[in-house]
Amino acid sequence: MFYQSEEVEILEKDELSSKARSTLSEIDKKQKDKREKKKGIFNVDRQLITTTLKPNREEDEIAAAEATLVYHGVRHGISYLAQQCTTTVLKNLFSSSLIANSLSCGRTKAAAIATDVLAPSFTHHVIQEMKLAFYYSLSFDASNKGNLKTYPFCVQYFSDVGVKKAIIDFIHDSSESAIDIHRNARQILDKYELNLSGNNVSFNISLHSSQFVIC
Repeated sequence: MFYQSEEVEILEKDELSSKARSTLSEIDKKQKDKREKKKGIFNVDRQLITTTLKPNREEDEIAAAEATLVYHGVRHGISYLAQQCTTTVLKNLFSSSLIANSLSCGRTKAAAIATDVLAPSFTHHVIQEMKLAFYYSLSFDASNKGNLKTYPFCVQYFSDVGVKKAIIDFIHDSSESAIDIHRNARQILDKYELNLSGNNVSFNISLHSSQFVIC
């Protein structure tokens, strides 16, 4: 009887071990299926993102052509209306070109490209070059344009190809007092995070209130 009960106990332990292994196997299988499912969803999402963000060379070439036309027009003082006419002529001349037929550079779009795309890009490039230069100068003065009084801010700095001059900003302000001039200059310096010293200015800073200290 002792040996029989011991044998039953061993069989029961084996049966429990078999059930435990089976349960653990089912748990592992469920976790593996869950991981595979999650991995599959991630791969699908990644594929969708890649497909969505895939660059379109044709659209890039059209955008580059439009930006080039606008830059050429601004560089040579051509009006946006004339640029619109030029775009129409190009479409007729190069009717077999897909890029030429896709150009849509009217007055409104040309102005938007010039002010919202080209100008910020060139200004950013100039500011980065200025910060790498050892010395640079900032000059500004009031200029009347119709009923507007503008303050163009010009910079001159050393670069790898020599001395460069550029306009980094325009401010419209009808006042010409020392306080307003100082405020405008301070605004430009803060906007582009520029440091400036008043060692070589052509007037006495803060002498008899002729001008406020810029820095």
